[in-house]
Amino acid sequence: MATVKYYLRSKTKGSAIQIQLSVSKDLKMRNSTGLQIDYLDWSDKTSLPKQNNPHNKNLSAELIDLKKFILEAYNQDFTSGVLFDSHWLKNKISLFFERIDVNTSDDIVVNYMKNFNELRALAKTKKTTDHQYLMLEDKFSRFQNIQKKNYVFAEVDKRVMLEFKNWLMSKDKLMESTANRTLKNLKTVLLEARANGKLLHPQVDKFTIESVTSLKVFLNFEELSKIKNANIIGEDLLHARDWLLIGCYTGQRVSDLLDMNQTKIFTKTDSQGESFRFIDLVQRKTGKDVSVPIHDEVEQILKKYGDRFPPLFRGSNSNSNATRFNSLIKKVCELSGINQILKGRIYDDKLKRNEIVETEKYNLVSTHICRRSFATNFYGDKRFTTPQVMAITGHKTETTFLQYIGKTSSDHALNTAKTFREIKEQGEKIS
Repeated sequence: MATVKYYLRSKTKGSAIQIQLSVSKDLKMRNSTGLQIDYLDWSDKTSLPKQNNPHNKNLSAELIDLKKFILEAYNQDFTSGVLFDSHWLKNKISLFFERIDVNTSDDIVVNYMKNFNELRALAKTKKTTDHQYLMLEDKFSRFQNIQKKNYVFAEVDKRVMLEFKNWLMSKDKLMESTANRTLKNLKTVLLEARANGKLLHPQVDKFTIESVTSLKVFLNFEELSKIKNANIIGEDLLHARDWLLIGCYTGQRVSDLLDMNQTKIFTKTDSQGESFRFIDLVQRKTGKDVSVPIHDEVEQILKKYGDRFPPLFRGSNSNSNATRFNSLIKKVCELSGINQILKGRIYDDKLKRNEIVETEKYNLVSTHICRRSFATNFYGDKRFTTPQVMAITGHKTETTFLQYIGKTSSDHALNTAKTFREIKEQGEKIS
C-alpha cells in the first residue's frame, strides 16, 4: 500500500518541505513541494506544521489535501500501469498547485501537438500530412476530454494508446486501418517530443502498431475489356468510359488524369531510331516529373477524338469534373457488368461514416481505381519490373508501392517459387 510522508530538508527558518511517496520497500520517490516553513513550526511527530497559528493551520490543511491528491492519482494510475518515478511525483505536485498551465504548458501532450502543428505550418511541410496531424490533435483532445484528464507525456503508455484506438473505432467511427494510422502519428509525435527533452513512458518504444491491410479494389484486364466493349449510351457516360480506360493504362491520380491534353503528348526517339509517344506531366500532389508511354489502348481512344483526349463533362467545371467522373464511372461499370460481390467500404448517409459491406463491385469503384488498376495489373506482368511501374505511378519506394497494391513479402516468395518451377520445366524440355 502506498504511503505519503512529509519531512524537512534542513533546520532553517526557510526550510523546504519535502514529500516522499513510498510504493514499496525498494520504490520510494522524493520531491520538493515548493513550500517552506520555519523548522521550529514543524512537528516531527505528525510530520506536519504545528497548529500554533492560522498560517500553519492553512499550510497543514494544504499538505493534507496534497497527500490525498497524490494517493488518489497513484491509485488511478496504478490500474493503468503507469511508470512511477520522481518525474511522475513532480508532475502531480505541479498539477495540484496549478503550476502547470493546462492551457499552455507543452508538458501536456495536446498542447505540444498544437506547437508541433504550428511549426509544421511554418516549415511548409506536406499539406496532406499536416492535415493528418491536425486531425490527431483534435481527436486526442476530444479523447482526453472524455477521459476527464490532461495527459502529460509520461502518462501515455500502452494502455492509454489502446484505449485511444478503441475510442477512435467505437466513438469516432474510424476504420481499423485509419485508427492504426492515427496511432502511428501519435507515436511519431511522442518520439519527437522525447528528442526535445520530454520523458516518455518506456512502453512507447516497444508499442507496435500492426498494419491492417485495407481493401484494394482494382479492375483487371478482363474487366477493362468488358468496359471497352460494353453497349453504353449517353455522351457523358461514353466520355467517362474513355477517361476510365485512359486512367487504367496511364496510372495517374484523377487530378493529373483529367488535366491531360494534346500539349502534353511528345514523341521521343531512341538510339536505334525508333519513335515512341509519351504523355509528360508534373504530378500535382508530389511535383514529380513523370513520362508515361502511351499504351495502344490509349492510342485507340486518342485516334477516336482526332489525336485528342476525350471532352470533359457537361455542366462541370474544373473543380467538379473529378466528382462528376467519380459518379459516372460507377454507372459505366454497372452497365459493363462489373457486378462481382465483394466486401468493401461504402459511405452510409444515415450513419455519416464508412461501413464495410458486401456489395456489387461497381459500387466500390472510385476515381482512384485508375491508378491502382494500372499499378496492380502491370506489377503482375513479368515483362515489367517494379521500378518500371513505379516510374509511371510516381511511388518513391518499393515498400510504399507494394503496400499500395496490397502485396507482401510472401507474394514475392510465391512469384519467385513460380519462376523456379518455370526454370526447372524449361531445363527438363531442353534435356
